Amino acid sequence: MAGISPKLPLITSNKDGVYSLTKSATEALSLDLKMIILTNPGEKLMDQNFGVGLRKFLFEQNTSDVYARISSKIQEQAGRYLPQVIVQNIKFNQSDSGDTDLDAMMDSNLVSITIQFSIRPSVKTNTLVIPIS
Repeated sequence: MAGISPKLPLITSNKDGVYSLTKSATEALSLDLKMIILTNPGEKLMDQNFGVGLRKFLFEQNTSDVYARISSKIQEQAGRYLPQVIVQNIKFNQSDSGDTDLDAMMDSNLVSITIQFSIRPSVKTNTLVIPIS
């Protein structure tokens, strides 16, 4: 079966050929959006402005100001590099457990980003969840 692009991370597949492939435009654009968010500015050759650089926010305080900066950067980068994608909503979920065991305390420091977006000209909403750990 034909595909659009290789899925990342690369996984070998006998069904698709050498590597697993994305099968839809939605899946490919969702992967592209994830790559923009996880890429650090300066990491992509020939385009030093590409990427949100989510890792640089890893040790920032857990405040609404930091979330607003991340949201703004995601909106700006998606508008610049994926003009066919309309980011509708960005939500930060922090896991919240009242347990006192060490594993539960470690998990309570996890944050994930849920991004709702649509692809022009469609009005169907898609969701991308990126755990930050």
